Amino acid sequence: MLVNCNGTVVNANTIALGMFETPGTALVGRGLLDLLPDFDSRLIPGSMRRPDNTDEQGRTKPTRMVARRTDGGEFPVEVTSASLEDGREAYDSYGGYTGDELLMLVVRDLTGTLDTEAELARSQRQTEMILRAASEGVVGTDTDGRVVLVNPAAAQILGHRAGELGGRELHPLILAKRADGEPFPYEESPLADTLKSGRKHRVRGQVLWTKKGERVPVDLTTAPVRDGDQLVGAVMTFTDRRSYEQLAEQHAAELADRAERAAAEREAQQERYASLAARHEQLTAVLAESLRGPWRSCAPGSAPSPPTTPDNSGPRPTRSSTTSPPGTPG
Repeated sequence: MLVNCNGTVVNANTIALGMFETPGTALVGRGLLDLLPDFDSRLIPGSMRRPDNTDEQGRTKPTRMVARRTDGGEFPVEVTSASLEDGREAYDSYGGYTGDELLMLVVRDLTGTLDTEAELARSQRQTEMILRAASEGVVGTDTDGRVVLVNPAAAQILGHRAGELGGRELHPLILAKRADGEPFPYEESPLADTLKSGRKHRVRGQVLWTKKGERVPVDLTTAPVRDGDQLVGAVMTFTDRRSYEQLAEQHAAELADRAERAAAEREAQQERYASLAARHEQLTAVLAESLRGPWRSCAPGSAPSPPTTPDNSGPRPTRSSTTSPPGTPG
């Protein structure tokens, strides 16, 4: 749109007409401040007050505001203005104004854009909440391996504040050495290969180094980040394995203790068995010796036992001294 020194729209292209006009109303001849109530009036040609938000050519930065259609309906817009170059200074002084200057405005309808921006903002907030809630460390890098994103878990595991990592190369910070302390060249790291080839890597037992120089065993994954077909960075996620290793050590100690107790118990049982076996042998020997005597007496060739004589020492029955005569029953 073109606006004259009176702040009136004197010309507009088809897009502006479609944006502002409604049936039965006209855009040309309308006052600019009726269409853009929040527009800075100091930018209108001939204003006695010089605006402070323009460059040397009288151009302004894009500014968001609410616009009104000719029927009063409102919609969001982004406005950029510039004084038309005609060889005359529009704001030198009030006396130097010629009345021929015009102000050109470029207006962009943000109705759909604001909806998209709101959706993007909502999606970004959701992503941030997910990253904050994640227990795994998450670090994003650009194609040069510089940190562009760090979640709280990653900062805590590595012993850094998130602000300390932003913009710094990730490899020298956490992957400069191997587990044995030997240097770990960047070219051999999974992050370097992901950024170079776009391949995804999973590494179990990778060692990262904290700010204090402590080693942290992790399960690590690197994955490429693409914008369409273009590789724009990588994401590294890692899980701290220190708690798992502590549990494994504790479990191994418990197993060793159980094995030691079981061995001691087996040894005690063996000693008890040996004692019982010796006692059994002793009892068997005593029993055999006690049974051996009777068997000897019954063996062939042994002297017979003397016959047993009846005991006649008891009283004998007496017979009557009277003899019955023959034929007389006794």
